[in-house]
Amino acid sequence: MAVSMSNNRIEVLLLVLLALKTFSGVAYAQPAQWTVETLKLPSMAVRLFLKPGKSKLSRIRIMTRGDGWFTLKKCDGKPCLKALKSGYKRAAPPRDALPDAEVTFGKKNIRAAWLASPTQRYDHGVLGDAIEAGAVEAKDDQNKRHSLRLPGNAVFEDRYARLADLDGDGNNEIIVVKSSLVKGAALAVVILNRHGLVIADETPPIGQAHRWLNPAGIADYDGDKRKEIAIVVTPHIGGRLEFWEYRDRKLHLKKQLNGFSNHVIGSRALGMSASADFNADRIADLALPSQDRRAIRIISLAGGSIAQAAQIALPGRVVSEIIAIRPRDSKRPIMVMGLDTGQLAILK
Repeated sequence: MAVSMSNNRIEVLLLVLLALKTFSGVAYAQPAQWTVETLKLPSMAVRLFLKPGKSKLSRIRIMTRGDGWFTLKKCDGKPCLKALKSGYKRAAPPRDALPDAEVTFGKKNIRAAWLASPTQRYDHGVLGDAIEAGAVEAKDDQNKRHSLRLPGNAVFEDRYARLADLDGDGNNEIIVVKSSLVKGAALAVVILNRHGLVIADETPPIGQAHRWLNPAGIADYDGDKRKEIAIVVTPHIGGRLEFWEYRDRKLHLKKQLNGFSNHVIGSRALGMSASADFNADRIADLALPSQDRRAIRIISLAGGSIAQAAQIALPGRVVSEIIAIRPRDSKRPIMVMGLDTGQLAILK
């Protein structure tokens, strides 16, 4: 009888703990396994981007190597291609901007930011040409223009300046890749204060010239209400994923993991990653390619511990940006990307 009572108590206790865990929001229904659908493109995709607006397949723009622009629509309930007359019309870059400059717009203290002062003083060419930026420029909320020029021993080896409020003070910081001609790339955080644009902090440089890193995402990946910056150091050689937090005007390394690549040498496509809640725990995850770009690895930093939530094999190598959207009929975000096989992969 005592044994029976003990077992009953254990069962009741387990039920109570399970109820509390579910009620507290710790336990969530896990999504099903990922599936990969492919669409054959007329030629290989070289750029993907998402138009502002509702999260729909028709907002995706796909630029192919020689056959123009496409988007996606539903045909008999499945995604199919739709040809477009045009796809991406960027605003004319400001004077002295990089030839392929993309202006980033914000709504806080910094309303626009871009890379400027083209220079050929660094012969790396990892982004497709030998032209890099000698300066980053911005317009503030009073329409005043500010410029931060680097000395002759460094460049901004990037295509655009990212804007995010990293420390929660209500102001945006600029996040950009800065490369030393001798010591290689570092991630720099630029702030706007009463002196203008200044570098608040930067990660240690890789250590030698012609070594580069590519930012992978900016989001609250661990659920502590502060944003982290994810970067892939040497995406063409080894590919180490690092998560950095900016607080007290300093960058702090939180976690790292090896085996990733989010760029193809010579490509203009820098957004080969996506941030979204892929595993239904209400915290942003990071999806990016494996080192050989033949799989998508979904990484979770929830609670401060780094772990792989999923790995999805692909029928080719990723060559374009990765777009994550959540249509109304989807239980989780889906991902769209171009492959070197000339296919468009849709992960859902």
